[in-house]
Amino acid sequence: MRLKFLFFFVFFNAIYSQNNIYFEKIDKVKIYKDYKLINIDNFNNKYFQRGNQISKEKNLTFSDLSLGNISSIDLNDPMKIKIWYSDYNNLIVLDNYLNEITRINFNDILFANNISHISTANENNVWVFDETGMKIKKFDFFNRVFIDNVETKIDGTLIDFQSDYNYLWVLTDEFFYKINYNGSIIYRSENNYRFSKISLFRNDIILLKNNQLVHFKNGDEIFVNIIHEKLFIKDFSVINETLYIYDEDYLNKYLILTY
Repeated sequence: MRLKFLFFFVFFNAIYSQNNIYFEKIDKVKIYKDYKLINIDNFNNKYFQRGNQISKEKNLTFSDLSLGNISSIDLNDPMKIKIWYSDYNNLIVLDNYLNEITRINFNDILFANNISHISTANENNVWVFDETGMKIKKFDFFNRVFIDNVETKIDGTLIDFQSDYNYLWVLTDEFFYKINYNGSIIYRSENNYRFSKISLFRNDIILLKNNQLVHFKNGDEIFVNIIHEKLFIKDFSVINETLYIYDEDYLNKYLILTY
C-alpha cells in the first residue's frame, strides 16, 4: 500500500510540476531613455518606440504629432499594426511597411466616445474597452461598426488586456478574466495578488506583481511564482520565446525555458 501511494504521489507531482517556467539570461544592454524595443517579428525585424514615433529597423518610421502621445502599440498582427491615441480617441492601422491603412476617430462613431484601451481581435476586428458602460466590445475597423451582441461587462478599473486571437485576457484591479471571441467570460479569479501587467507566452500568461513574475498555467488555471533574479522591474514584455525586462537603465534579455 505504501509503495502504491508513493507511485501515485510521484506520478501526480510530475504532472502538476511539468511546464514550469525558468529563465536563462542571454544579454544585458544599456538603453537610452524614451527608446524602447516593442516587438520582433517572425522575420527578425525589430520594432522600436521613441516618444511618439514607431520605427521598424532603421529605415521605416511613422508618427503623427497631431494626435498627441501614443497610448499603446499592438503588434500581434505585423501586417495590421494598431496604434492607439487615447487623448484623441483615435486608432491608426498600419501595414508592415508602416504605411497607414486606415484610421478611426471614435468621436465620430455613435456611442463610442470614451474608449480607453484597444487590442487585436480576429480578422479585421479590435477589442475596445468602453469606460462609459464599463464594457469590452468588438469593433470592425474596416466597416467601422461594432459587432452585434459581442460585449462584456467587467468589474473594477481596467489595468491591462491582451489578445491571442482565440481569447482576450483582461486584468482589472479586482479580477483577472479570460474571455472568448464571442465575448463570453469563461474564467474569472480575484486579483488578490495585485497584478499590474500581463503578457502572453504560448497559451499561457506571465503576470507582474511588484517585482515578481508569475506564470498562469492556462490548462490548470493556477498561478505559479517564477524563480528569477531580483530586479527592479520597470516594465517587461514577452516576444516569441524571449523575455525582456527593463531594469533601471538596462534591458535584460532571457530565454524562456520549461521543465
